[in-house]
Amino acid sequence: MKTAWLFLALAAGTTSIQTLADDAISQAEIRRLVQERKIVPLETILEQYPENIHGRLLDLEVEREHGRIVYELEFLDPRGRVREYEIDAHDGRLLKQEFD
Repeated sequence: MKTAWLFLALAAGTTSIQTLADDAISQAEIRRLVQERKIVPLETILEQYPENIHGRLLDLEVEREHGRIVYELEFLDPRGRVREYEIDAHDGRLLKQEFD
Protein backbone atom coordinates (compact mmCIF):
# COMPACT_ATOMS: atom_id res chain seq x y z
CA MET A 1 0.00 0.00 0.00
CA LYS A 2 2.81 2.42 0.80
CA THR A 3 4.38 1.56 -2.55
CA ALA A 4 1.20 2.65 -4.32
CA TRP A 5 1.14 5.87 -2.28
CA LEU A 6 4.78 6.56 -3.10
CA PHE A 7 4.14 5.99 -6.79
CA LEU A 8 1.25 8.47 -6.70
CA ALA A 9 3.38 11.01 -4.85
CA LEU A 10 6.18 10.65 -7.38
CA ALA A 11 3.74 10.95 -10.27
CA ALA A 12 2.22 14.07 -8.74
CA GLY A 13 5.66 15.60 -8.27
CA THR A 14 5.37 16.07 -4.51
CA THR A 15 8.29 13.75 -3.85
CA SER A 16 11.31 13.06 -5.96
CA ILE A 17 14.04 10.49 -6.12
CA GLN A 18 17.19 12.36 -7.03
CA THR A 19 20.76 11.37 -7.55
CA LEU A 20 23.94 13.38 -7.80
CA ALA A 21 25.80 13.26 -11.10
CA ASP A 22 29.00 12.01 -9.45
CA ASP A 23 27.20 9.44 -7.34
CA ALA A 24 24.37 8.51 -9.70
CA ILE A 25 22.32 5.48 -8.80
CA SER A 26 19.83 4.44 -11.43
CA GLN A 27 16.40 3.15 -10.52
CA ALA A 28 17.37 -0.13 -12.19
CA GLU A 29 20.40 -0.41 -9.90
CA ILE A 30 18.27 0.32 -6.85
CA ARG A 31 15.77 -2.39 -7.87
CA ARG A 32 18.61 -4.86 -8.45
CA LEU A 33 20.19 -4.12 -5.07
CA VAL A 34 16.83 -4.58 -3.32
CA GLN A 35 16.21 -7.87 -5.15
CA GLU A 36 19.69 -9.07 -4.17
CA ARG A 37 18.93 -8.00 -0.56
CA LYS A 38 21.94 -5.68 -0.52
CA ILE A 39 19.80 -2.70 0.48
CA VAL A 40 16.58 -2.34 2.45
CA PRO A 41 13.47 -1.62 0.35
CA LEU A 42 12.18 1.93 0.51
CA GLU A 43 8.84 0.63 1.79
CA THR A 44 10.60 -0.76 4.89
CA ILE A 45 12.33 2.57 5.51
CA LEU A 46 9.03 4.47 5.21
CA GLU A 47 7.45 2.08 7.72
CA GLN A 48 10.17 3.10 10.21
CA TYR A 49 9.33 6.80 9.68
CA PRO A 50 5.53 7.00 9.53
CA GLU A 51 3.97 10.32 8.54
CA ASN A 52 1.67 10.35 11.56
CA ILE A 53 4.78 10.66 13.77
CA HIS A 54 7.37 12.42 11.61
CA GLY A 55 5.09 14.61 9.49
CA ARG A 56 4.51 14.90 5.76
CA LEU A 57 7.22 13.53 3.48
CA LEU A 58 8.56 16.46 1.43
CA ASP A 59 11.54 14.97 -0.37
CA LEU A 60 13.35 11.71 -0.85
CA GLU A 61 16.80 11.22 -2.33
CA VAL A 62 18.88 8.11 -2.86
CA GLU A 63 22.60 8.83 -3.04
CA ARG A 64 25.94 7.15 -2.76
CA GLU A 65 27.97 8.85 -0.04
CA HIS A 66 31.44 7.75 1.01
CA GLY A 67 30.96 4.35 -0.61
CA ARG A 68 27.55 3.61 0.90
CA ILE A 69 24.05 4.08 -0.41
CA VAL A 70 21.97 6.44 1.69
CA TYR A 71 18.27 7.26 1.78
CA GLU A 72 17.73 10.93 2.60
CA LEU A 73 14.22 11.71 3.85
CA GLU A 74 12.88 15.20 4.51
CA PHE A 75 9.66 15.67 6.49
CA LEU A 76 7.57 18.67 7.51
CA ASP A 77 6.60 17.90 11.11
CA PRO A 78 3.32 18.94 12.78
CA ARG A 79 5.04 22.01 14.27
CA GLY A 80 6.09 23.25 10.83
CA ARG A 81 9.77 22.31 11.22
CA VAL A 82 11.70 20.47 8.55
CA ARG A 83 13.28 17.21 9.73
CA GLU A 84 15.98 15.52 7.66
CA TYR A 85 17.13 11.94 8.13
CA GLU A 86 20.01 10.07 6.48
CA ILE A 87 19.53 6.31 6.63
CA ASP A 88 21.99 3.62 5.61
CA ALA A 89 20.26 1.73 2.78
CA HIS A 90 22.18 -1.45 3.60
CA ASP A 91 20.77 -2.00 7.09
CA GLY A 92 18.21 0.79 7.68
CA ARG A 93 20.33 2.35 10.45
CA LEU A 94 19.88 6.06 11.14
CA LEU A 95 23.13 7.83 10.30
CA LYS A 96 22.21 11.46 10.82
CA GLN A 97 19.25 13.67 11.63
CA GLU A 98 18.81 17.42 11.43
CA PHE A 99 16.00 19.76 12.43
CA ASP A 100 15.54 23.15 10.81
